[in-house]
Amino acid sequence: MNLPEPLPLVSVIIPTTAQASRRHELHRCIGALRAASTLPLTIIVVVNGQRSDAGLCDWLRAQPDVQYFYLEQPSAPNAVLHGRRQVRTPYFCAVDDDDEYLPAAIDQRLAVLKAQPDADLVVTNVYRRCDGRDQLMYGHLRDVPRQPLAMLFLSNWLYNGNALYRSAAVPVSYFEDYRAYAEWTWLAYKLALDGKQVATLEQPTFRVHVTPGSLSQSRNYSDNYLTLFQDMLNAGPPADIVRLIRRKLSAAQHDHSVQALADGRRGDAWRWHLRSLRHPGGLRYLGYTRRLLARPAAPLIGERT
Repeated sequence: MNLPEPLPLVSVIIPTTAQASRRHELHRCIGALRAASTLPLTIIVVVNGQRSDAGLCDWLRAQPDVQYFYLEQPSAPNAVLHGRRQVRTPYFCAVDDDDEYLPAAIDQRLAVLKAQPDADLVVTNVYRRCDGRDQLMYGHLRDVPRQPLAMLFLSNWLYNGNALYRSAAVPVSYFEDYRAYAEWTWLAYKLALDGKQVATLEQPTFRVHVTPGSLSQSRNYSDNYLTLFQDMLNAGPPADIVRLIRRKLSAAQHDHSVQALADGRRGDAWRWHLRSLRHPGGLRYLGYTRRLLARPAAPLIGERT
């Protein structure tokens, strides 16, 4: 007598543009997922934007464990939201199409949540692959369960693929007010602010492939942190967290001043500098004032001005 195949416990959301140039990475990502669990998975692939490759999309539709969706809007956070709306399993997670889960990753995360029934999610360590070498991303995970909100400002402990969530504890609403950038930092902040219980696993279960010119290295990504920190303050955190956020805001404003000065926008540089001084820790940038007061170097003879 053949026993029925067990139902999936975990859904994995993959936002992707499904461009032809992503074929290798997407195949690797899905293959790694299948090796990450001894139980069947529901793989929710949300193709977004209008640059998808027809052949690659046909391949995705043909996979028996893949649920295929298409959104015209090119937005990874919106694709994750759409994927979260499709989840029907007790647990879910996510991964970018160019990153990969390590063998048995989902089994290991499930074991943690089953051993800690009060935990709403588990986060694990991560390998960052750069120039062919793996480096551990986190060294502070053991302190996260005790104070997840404060530890978030030491280093963001939530990444796109290093977590497993209980679906009942992390509903769709957490993904509805997504941000175009720093969306996982914003999600971690909301979860911690709401008192969600975070379990951790020091062992890496995920590899992120660092590529030159990635979104997280762009100026838009950096600019977004100014509004992110303001939104965090508007959410009404405790006083000790307000101080941590304002220190981060001061640092972001200082970075903007430095960039404005490098671009020759001295007035903007002064404005960002004065703002940075008003927050806790801002006085550490007081010495930078001398750079703003220094006269610009005179152009060389024959140089355009």
